[in-house]
Amino acid sequence: MPVASLGIDLGTTNTKVALVSLDASAVRVHAVATAPTPEPRDLGAVLATLVREVLAGAAPPDAVGIASMAETGVPLAADGTPIGGWLRWTGHRAGAEADALADRLGWAHLVAATGVRPSAKVPLATWAWLQTHRPEVWDAMSRWAGVADLAAFVLTGRLITDHTLAGRTMAYRLPATAEAPPTAFDDDLLAEVGLRPYHLPAVTSEPVAVTGFAGLRDGTPVVVAGHDHAVGAYACGVREPGDVADSLGTAEAVLTVVAGEPDPVAAGRAGMSVVLTVGGRYRAVLAGQSSAGAAVEWWLANEAAGVTREELFADLPDGPTGVLVLPYVRGRQTPAPDPAARPRVVGREPAHGRAVLAKALLEGLSLHTRWMLDEQARIAGGTGAPAVFLFGGAVAGNPDWTRIKAQVLPGTLRVVPAAEPVAVGAALLAAVRAGLVGPPGPALTTEPAPAGAKPYDDMYDRFVRAAQENG
Repeated sequence: MPVASLGIDLGTTNTKVALVSLDASAVRVHAVATAPTPEPRDLGAVLATLVREVLAGAAPPDAVGIASMAETGVPLAADGTPIGGWLRWTGHRAGAEADALADRLGWAHLVAATGVRPSAKVPLATWAWLQTHRPEVWDAMSRWAGVADLAAFVLTGRLITDHTLAGRTMAYRLPATAEAPPTAFDDDLLAEVGLRPYHLPAVTSEPVAVTGFAGLRDGTPVVVAGHDHAVGAYACGVREPGDVADSLGTAEAVLTVVAGEPDPVAAGRAGMSVVLTVGGRYRAVLAGQSSAGAAVEWWLANEAAGVTREELFADLPDGPTGVLVLPYVRGRQTPAPDPAARPRVVGREPAHGRAVLAKALLEGLSLHTRWMLDEQARIAGGTGAPAVFLFGGAVAGNPDWTRIKAQVLPGTLRVVPAAEPVAVGAALLAAVRAGLVGPPGPALTTEPAPAGAKPYDDMYDRFVRAAQENG
């Protein structure tokens, strides 16, 4: 008999709730509800509304899973009340504190220990920033909750998190070998900012029970499924060494699962991270680039003012344009990190019209994806051209982008057409961890992207040279 499971995905912009049914071989999405991601004090009310919407006419689910963006959270008072709004990963507030931690502890030491590069967005630096810049909040803070952690607290009264979210804080150590993920944040790293593990959520994959949340049965198992990119990859079947996921939305994240233990310092120098997969058995190399869908929005505002998205990508020409667009709206995180990198068009001529330049933008974004994949393969010791599983909000909305990406990437591209794969992955992981479906559970269906010829090798070489020379 199929299991009904509810998945929650708390993203930077929107929160999605999906009701799915699943058995040993298939996942089926029955309903999805969406709302703008609220500030912490309104989270319970918004979740209650979305849960009622997706469960209209349906029985309460057998399990609930929660995924969210990483590196975002909120201080909690002693009674569990949020103090202020989200301290978001996009805030760029704690750069000086990150640099100070790296100077004091050693940049390479921090990266080797945690897999994470010191940066303005990591919570360890944010906590140091709070001490200096918001002492009244710091003094009132009893605990800290990440986004998914607070959602679980609202549903259950228990403050828990998953190792994939803990691993983005720079206060959680990678295991020394391929073993079970640690079950607590690191004492020594937290001591650097005056915290102890009891200030943070418990790190666990074990379910906790719903308590007094309208629309859900008391006792329903709830899990924090993990970091949204990792959870979406799991839903798509990216679970074993050699599997590769491409999460495409406002930003883009590429994740390659590896069998061994890639060097975190080498990954860090390339602007990437070494993380544990949601299953905890393997490590993965994770690369992120903020200029994906954001670059399209930038182009519409700066290069094609007054043109709609549909008009911008209408009647694109055949074949490579030869025009290089370096799509770095807010710097380049990886490869060859360069925070000063900005959008640049190389090879533009007066005869190039809107359609040529619009296609060049999609080519540039796809060429950058190939560069990330090549660097990941180098760090992970991979060979060949792996299949890449593509999912995310930008996939369904732009088939031209998918087609160009399939021609640019050296291997095959498989597209996940299901709506809200992160919410679906959260529901799937909840059912697996609650013992309702045998591990690893089913995966979403995928479709091969039509690629045809792959004529972009020369353009790729020129793109990488131009990016390294000009930022």
